[in-house]
Amino acid sequence: MRRTTCCALLSALLPAAAAVAQDVVRKGDNLVEVTVVGQGMDKDEALRDALRKAVERGAGTFIFSQSETKDFALVRDTVLARSAGFVQKYDIVSQSTSPDGVVELKVRATVSVQGVVDTWGVVTTMLKQMGRPKIMVAVGEKIGPQLQDVSTVQTRIEEMLLKSGFVLVDQSQLKEIDKKDLSAAMADDNVAKVQAIAKRFGAQLFVTGAAHAAPGVTKNIGGVVFFTYEGEANVKCFRTDTAQMLSAVPGQPTRGVQQVARSAAKQALDAQARQVAPRVVNDILRFWQDCLAGRGEVRLEVDGVSFKQYLALKKALQTLKDVKDVTVKFHNNQAECSIESNLRAETLAEKIVEAVSGLDVTDVSQNVIKAKFKPE
Repeated sequence: MRRTTCCALLSALLPAAAAVAQDVVRKGDNLVEVTVVGQGMDKDEALRDALRKAVERGAGTFIFSQSETKDFALVRDTVLARSAGFVQKYDIVSQSTSPDGVVELKVRATVSVQGVVDTWGVVTTMLKQMGRPKIMVAVGEKIGPQLQDVSTVQTRIEEMLLKSGFVLVDQSQLKEIDKKDLSAAMADDNVAKVQAIAKRFGAQLFVTGAAHAAPGVTKNIGGVVFFTYEGEANVKCFRTDTAQMLSAVPGQPTRGVQQVARSAAKQALDAQARQVAPRVVNDILRFWQDCLAGRGEVRLEVDGVSFKQYLALKKALQTLKDVKDVTVKFHNNQAECSIESNLRAETLAEKIVEAVSGLDVTDVSQNVIKAKFKPE
């Protein structure tokens, strides 16, 4: 969509958006001012929530017009994960904290609808080229010392990822040996083993961690016994091919109080799930947009390297245009390089081959390049 077409579309959409509510005010051909309320467990989280709502409200008519398109949910959530980039400025009108610790911010923000339109087009195009990523979620969960067959936290994360349009590994189709291996890996919190299973099932990303509900003090109130459980969770997300950690999300302590012990435990775990899942999914969406734009880490693994070749490779990588940072290690005639770049892996591989004499690329995936030197 050309920019002239976008501007014409905005001229039609923005008056409609402004008419929807009094808290959406047109500020020009491109900008709208929106007043929203965001919530979170701290001020930063509440602000992110407010800015996402501001962008969603401000560009709501355009977003709604795309709702019948293919992969709408994934494109929408990927774009909105970078909401701060579409906000020209904002003011915090008021701030309050509820008795249960939830921070609430009222924010007045100026949103660039054109930015949403442009980014929407880029994400849609790149998604067609790269396809939807596949994710495996494996979060171990215990009530007291007992490992649970079904994880409340895992289920909540999976539900949110599916709503955003991601493809998940269907664990019901895992063979018994894989299920046993995965259960053992989760029980031991063994990331390497979970990674190996994720690789076998073609997942580009995997989410793993642990959740636990521990019994607290039992109370007798008016002759009625109440059980208390304290919930906690720690969940991390990784790239499958490199094991690079993308995010680590610890849950704030939660409590369940019920007349049935298991119900109290489930209440505490469900509160953890509601805290952790949105943050995990948002981190994945932000990372996925980086991948679509070609940003982030690319691993270069080179076999059969002499020390002389290693030095030449290291120097060439450090002088490549569009490469921000390079970390190179040499051992057993192998070079392992971590490259921070704005380029996609395939484009970066082309530039490396042009810059390094005698290097032969043998494989390129989403974020890993494998190569070897030709015999001298």
